[in-house]
Amino acid sequence: MNGPRILILSNGHGEDAIGVAIARELAHLGLEPLPLPLVGRGNAYERAGFPVLGPRREMPSGGFVRLNPRALLADLRAGWLAMTQAQVRALRAVAAGAATLVVGDLYGLFLGSRYGGRPLFQVQPLVSVRYPGGRGLEAIEHLPAQRFLLPERLLMRRAARVYPRDPESAAWLQARGVRQAVYLGNPLLDALEGEAPLEPSPPYLLLLPGSRSDAYFSLPIMLEAVRALRLPGLTPLVAWAGLDLERLRAPGWRLERLAGREAGITHTLSHPDGTRVFLTQGAFKSALLGSRLAFSTSGSAAEQAAGHGVPLIGFPTPGPQYTASFARAQQQLLGRALTLTPPSPPELAQAARTLLAHPEAYRAAQEEGEKAMGVPGAARRIAEDIAALAYLPQTSSHTR
Repeated sequence: MNGPRILILSNGHGEDAIGVAIARELAHLGLEPLPLPLVGRGNAYERAGFPVLGPRREMPSGGFVRLNPRALLADLRAGWLAMTQAQVRALRAVAAGAATLVVGDLYGLFLGSRYGGRPLFQVQPLVSVRYPGGRGLEAIEHLPAQRFLLPERLLMRRAARVYPRDPESAAWLQARGVRQAVYLGNPLLDALEGEAPLEPSPPYLLLLPGSRSDAYFSLPIMLEAVRALRLPGLTPLVAWAGLDLERLRAPGWRLERLAGREAGITHTLSHPDGTRVFLTQGAFKSALLGSRLAFSTSGSAAEQAAGHGVPLIGFPTPGPQYTASFARAQQQLLGRALTLTPPSPPELAQAARTLLAHPEAYRAAQEEGEKAMGVPGAARRIAEDIAALAYLPQTSSHTR
């Protein structure tokens, strides 16, 4: 590929998935995406066939250091400064003559605006001013980890375009000096990965423990809830996000690997009472599109599920990601699409029974999730806008 280059900085698992979706569309338009994942190993880019720049290493926080001094301290002890310096060197080495797309929040935007090429673009998939219940947009100010902080808004003004996740956020930013904010849809809906075939037929009860170490806490609780639920005709599937299975501790359950399986159903989890759960890898899209309900302590995967009409039941973990405050903020974004319970298998199972037994409540949860997430196609629209502004300004259909 020898087209115009565009650097893609992404700071998180979900942000990598979005980066891949947009990178594919940019490549179709003749551009050369150059991904530099700032958090984690950037495996999504590798699986999609894109060369990955810079050092890649998992940090203890999993990228969740915003307003969290303890998480930041843990990352510093693990060599975060040295890794960041190496990432800056990699960024500087290729920035000349390349545009820059940041998929993420303040941290990625700072690096992109300071060391990346121009023009600069930002997709902000993490923050929203949307708040359910008619309480007004300003209610988000009570959630400091979920609002657009002033330093980020100042950096946004350096961008040629900022793409928020919903129209309310675009209007909020425009009213506060970020005139280049424009809503073209939520690209997270275009970032579904994993189409390995699944033998058990749908419908599924999908278990989404997440891509961070929260999964080791939450999956055993979900498994016990499956035992308590035991719904006939609803096959339980775990969408495992590649964490080390050797660290999983689920008392009473036997984890067995299926020989020769690298994708699809790779393991089974069996309990002496006869309960059987299938663990899948590389099959998230296949599982999600066949699911009726999901247990979740995930970030992006939960939002993708809600957007595709799959109601969620979640519970808080000790972290680093799905803490009580994170769970409440996600519920405020997704509304009735997400039901929160304590981290208790009986309460999780009861919430599932209640939702499935009341068709009107179930449909309301579906509709609210779909409304919150919008319609697919944003990755293509954003890629076209970037290409137009960066390299073909006369064709930009979104330029104001």
